[in-house]
Amino acid sequence: MISVDLLRFCVAIPFFIYASYSDLKERLISTWIWLLLGTIAFAINFYIVGMELWWVISLIIAMFIFYEWFFEWEGKEKLIIKTLNALTVPILIYLTYLNPALITLTLISFLMLFFKALYATRIVKGRADARAMMTIAVLQPTYPRYDLFGVHLPILIPKYIEIAQITFPFVFIVLLYSGVGALFFIIGMAIRNALRGDIGFPEMFIGYRMEIDKVPHKHVWLMERIENGEHVLYIHPRDHTREDIDKLKKMGIDKVWVQPKIPYVVFITAGIFAAYILGCVI
Repeated sequence: MISVDLLRFCVAIPFFIYASYSDLKERLISTWIWLLLGTIAFAINFYIVGMELWWVISLIIAMFIFYEWFFEWEGKEKLIIKTLNALTVPILIYLTYLNPALITLTLISFLMLFFKALYATRIVKGRADARAMMTIAVLQPTYPRYDLFGVHLPILIPKYIEIAQITFPFVFIVLLYSGVGALFFIIGMAIRNALRGDIGFPEMFIGYRMEIDKVPHKHVWLMERIENGEHVLYIHPRDHTREDIDKLKKMGIDKVWVQPKIPYVVFITAGIFAAYILGCVI
């Protein structure tokens, strides 16, 4: 019989691969991806807890926090929803006080509120990225342990796993690996630029040079501008216009630095795969 954690792994990977493909191709991820994956994740969790009252209540609170973010609230409704979100915190703390074993489930809600806060403060800029992390929190509230083709996975398992999965939840391991993946991407881009003779700091670490006529047809940010007659390089580029390109061409510039628009969900996908296979020792 397939283990629950292996089921979670097998469910998560196709959704995240499709989300990455969709974001790379269309620069858009349908909310239905996270809605459907989250629903499957909750169904798995309900199957595990059965009919235990306090556990069910904890999951119902988590469902409210998760699903309400798929609606656009206005006016009084928005204020009511914000109030209800705030009220979940003391309720969850009280539930955990009544039954400390509930912490693995109440932590789901706290993590989702945490990612909502990161989005609200613009630390996480993409709403799809925040939803992806919330969905992982629901899908895998504990550290996975399963067998795949006779191999015990993940490879690295903390000695005190019960403590580790509370102090450093699985979703944080995914974030850790996604950051490492992004770092490798940056280093790889720098090596590629160096081999091509395109040297510059820090632009060689965050972009690459491209023929200016190709820029409008690629998913990139233009890092160079002509402003007030001066040639300016942007480390944090914004969306460019045809006029920006024409000004550069008039200056005789035929190759420019650009920054690729790589959706962060691509790195999250790599991170969740690595977390399920490699694990983490804290």
